Amino acid sequence: MTQIFFDFLGEYATRLIDFYRENQAWLNIIVLVYGILLALAHRNVKRLEALLRELAGTSDMYHIWNLMESDELEGLDLEKFKRELRIPILASPYHFFFYSITIKSILRILRKKYPRNK
Repeated sequence: MTQIFFDFLGEYATRLIDFYRENQAWLNIIVLVYGILLALAHRNVKRLEALLRELAGTSDMYHIWNLMESDELEGLDLEKFKRELRIPILASPYHFFFYSITIKSILRILRKKYPRNK
């Protein structure tokens, strides 16, 4: 299998492997830090969902999403929520990038995570 890889990519395969061997510590640290941040961001989404359920008094996330979209959800203080978090970022379970904590990003995450049509 390795030989097929080298034959297919030729000179570029050896360059790629040499680059990884020279920089493997830094590359692995970057991947590890990224994974930790992504896990924390997913945990923050779960904490936010629990807060939203508590404020709305219901577990129906589509109803909560509608309340947030129409600005009828009372008691939601995003600045206080940001201060409670160690790292104030969110991540959708369907993407591998981060969002800041804003109403728009929360709505985007909830829309992806809880679609109306199941």
